Amino acid sequence: MAAIKKDSIIEVSDFSLSIDNKSILKNINFTIAPNEIVAMVGESGSGKSLTALSLLGLLPKNKTQIDSGTIQFEETPLLDLTEKEWQQLRGNKISMVFQEPQSSLNPTMKCGEQVDEIIQQHFKNRFSAKERMTKIIEAFDRVKLPNPERIYSAYPHEISGGQKQRVMIAMALMNEPKLLIADEPTTALDVQVQKEIIDLLKELQKQTQMSVLFISHDLSLVSQLADKIVVLYQGKVVETGTPIDIFKNPKEPYTRALIQARPTPNKRLKKLPTIEDYNDDLVVNEYVNPKERSLRLDKLYAQQPILSVRNLYKTYTSSNGLFGKKEQFTAVQDLSFDLYPGETLGLVGASGCGKSTLGRALVYLDKPTSGEIHYKGQSLKDLNASQIRTLRTDVQFIFQDPYAALHPQKKIGNAILEPLDAHQILPQSKQKNRVLSLLEQVGLDSTFFDRYPHELSGGQRQRVVIARALAVEPKVLICDESVAALDISVQAQVLNLLNELQEKLKLSYLFISHDLSVVQYISDKIMVMHEGELVEYKEADELYRNPEKLPTQKLIEAIPSVIF
Repeated sequence: MAAIKKDSIIEVSDFSLSIDNKSILKNINFTIAPNEIVAMVGESGSGKSLTALSLLGLLPKNKTQIDSGTIQFEETPLLDLTEKEWQQLRGNKISMVFQEPQSSLNPTMKCGEQVDEIIQQHFKNRFSAKERMTKIIEAFDRVKLPNPERIYSAYPHEISGGQKQRVMIAMALMNEPKLLIADEPTTALDVQVQKEIIDLLKELQKQTQMSVLFISHDLSLVSQLADKIVVLYQGKVVETGTPIDIFKNPKEPYTRALIQARPTPNKRLKKLPTIEDYNDDLVVNEYVNPKERSLRLDKLYAQQPILSVRNLYKTYTSSNGLFGKKEQFTAVQDLSFDLYPGETLGLVGASGCGKSTLGRALVYLDKPTSGEIHYKGQSLKDLNASQIRTLRTDVQFIFQDPYAALHPQKKIGNAILEPLDAHQILPQSKQKNRVLSLLEQVGLDSTFFDRYPHELSGGQRQRVVIARALAVEPKVLICDESVAALDISVQAQVLNLLNELQEKLKLSYLFISHDLSVVQYISDKIMVMHEGELVEYKEADELYRNPEKLPTQKLIEAIPSVIF
């Protein structure tokens, strides 16, 4: 952590803001000192990103009204700046790294060209093309990009998510800003890459002595980085303090809820506490009895498996041009496992290890190259097209991004009706009642039937996606990173819901994630994949207590932990 000087580089005083006459930020007060890392924490909709955009003058002009307060950057009152003055400040003295590097980078431009644009914009003709290229390659090297020359000439789709975020950090630091705003820069990344980015930001901050405003929903994560934490809830600052103050003596129920919502790997709670539980003073931490769990697992594994996979391979072939040499890439190799009725089988591994490929192969969305898959004792190789279609009603997917999974112009009720229509389940007269029943099952009332996806929160959208998957009464749910895009607090709600539904409907889950703390909480057994291979496969708690293989050990080390 940084050695803090006195005085403030940023001072926000009694700042209130409305959008379309709706009060969003209410009397926000906080300061950032030179050479200080401040973390701003809160769930989606708490006002974190709007606060950050206010510091950059990027608020929607026609809809925004400043109700009160001031924002001071050094000696400059920011709320009085003209657009031309903002342009001189942005990227020079205040820079920003956004949450999703894929949408922040132009897919039609090479990475080096995009950083070159920044230099030309701010330095005009001060550097030649060769000097600019040298500066960019040095910047890529500083953010620890492998082979900076290759990255310079690569398009965004040709590099990984973590590498894209490093390009964005290099771009933001190109002009040596005094303040870097990092808005959820690790949320879309797997836990190992997330740890690398956090370590990189700490190192760069130490080198450059800049101030950092780091925005996140994960208190455990920011405890490793911040000198000071500001907790936002419903547009208000509810608590401010050092990480030790916040974790050892949280004053507000909301802060306690954020601390407790992330699953703790060495403690197996029956139900994760949510923000609503803390606000209503209903928190009762009940732990799973190890003997009861052992008896349940014995009973579970005494059954015949519902899904058996043996020696599965999936190989992709690509060729360079019409007459080019063909190259093969094996995404899944020699994988064998069983899934039992009522079991949650966790599948964990770093991005690109083959987890999602395996999920698609299991229902022949992406047919395996070789190997055997048996569902209820029958080989999938023996099934015709009609039987494969029936299989896909029995095995349903819940995908990572609930917003992308729902049609933006379809009402929620119609989205859930779709699979009932497609698979001709129930007469039309009974379909609406079935949808209302499904909404109730996932904790949503009947008013959601006529709403659109953009009118729902991230957690509500994911509940709708779960309801749609349940519409065809499946036996198996493949949850592919189904909580990765959600706040820690909303994630707790969805994990609790999945557990409740499993108990009620006797479902089997293949739960795919890169976050071992989440997988260990919800799973009975865990498989660890690394570069397409199954490297470890054992009971969930035993795997966490006694990881034998290096990839498993690295995943455990990468879980954000509170060190005090």
